[in-house]
Amino acid sequence: MQNNALWDNLFLTSLNASTAIVRNRHTGQLMLRRVGSAESFPVMHTLSTMRHPNLMEVYDVRFLNGKCVSLCEYINGMTLERRVELRGLCQVTEATAILRQICDGLTALHLNGVIHRDVKPSNVMLTPDNRVKLIDYDISRLSKPMQSRDTTLMGTEGYAPPEQFGFGQTGAQADVYACGALLNYLLTGFLPNERLYQGALTSIILQCTEIDANKRFRSAEELKQVLLGRKINTRRGFRPLPGFRGRHVFPKILTVILMTLWSLLLLMYVTGGRALYTDDPDYMRRQLCFGSVLLLFWSAIPYFLFGDIFRISEKISPNNPRNGLYVLRILGAASFVVGLVLLITVC
Repeated sequence: MQNNALWDNLFLTSLNASTAIVRNRHTGQLMLRRVGSAESFPVMHTLSTMRHPNLMEVYDVRFLNGKCVSLCEYINGMTLERRVELRGLCQVTEATAILRQICDGLTALHLNGVIHRDVKPSNVMLTPDNRVKLIDYDISRLSKPMQSRDTTLMGTEGYAPPEQFGFGQTGAQADVYACGALLNYLLTGFLPNERLYQGALTSIILQCTEIDANKRFRSAEELKQVLLGRKINTRRGFRPLPGFRGRHVFPKILTVILMTLWSLLLLMYVTGGRALYTDDPDYMRRQLCFGSVLLLFWSAIPYFLFGDIFRISEKISPNNPRNGLYVLRILGAASFVVGLVLLITVC
């Protein structure tokens, strides 16, 4: 009886072909009446059992005339797309605050087995009290871990990851990809492949939008923790050497110098000090070569293995940082190999 009263509504206006604003005749509450495909019924039914402050509520859902018809929350506010049009780009603080709320909503969806698959500026509402709400579940789907790829290929270009267009099975990391693209939009007004944001959040955006889903943040919750400034071990158990674990360059340079000096002192100890007290020019030349190789060797390690290469690539190729990243990896590997060859042949 209560559900029947919920569906006793007065039509007010259409927003588009599938969505209309209605008013309940008994309570006066404004709601959205949405008509979707039959395939969307399982997702909408799951959503009707959920309540979360960062998700548009689905009050009830019915299967009528071969269609999935739902009554959803009417949200007083504007989309993020409209927010950028009216007020301009977001500052870092505001953008991260918005994205953290999106992550909260996505985490709730993912815990209930729902993948949104269409996180974009026009599908995120911002209320007058700065509450963020995810809307539009038209192409959302239930997670199917045993399925190799999606059966329905949909999504918004630039916000949907490659696997959403037939290259694999979409999971929680598909929504993480969209979050990275959305964060870049809030800060620049463009998609990452059009203009990448340059600043403190660049590495986060790039990791979110990795082509390989396994290289992205593993969940929306992990992304939120990173946005809060908490360190997450994204190398899956790998931990850099002491001195190379921070983000600042100076301690790493100092570590390289100290490791080089330590290696030279170790060499002098092993050779009984002959590295300094000898008149043999060939021997001195070999020791100079050895010291140069050590410096090259220890310099290559942090840039090749520990992530500094990632930030330098942004300066080398600002329009497409991935190109710079690949080039520097090749150079790092080459310097590493050359250093070993020189160490063996010359010294």
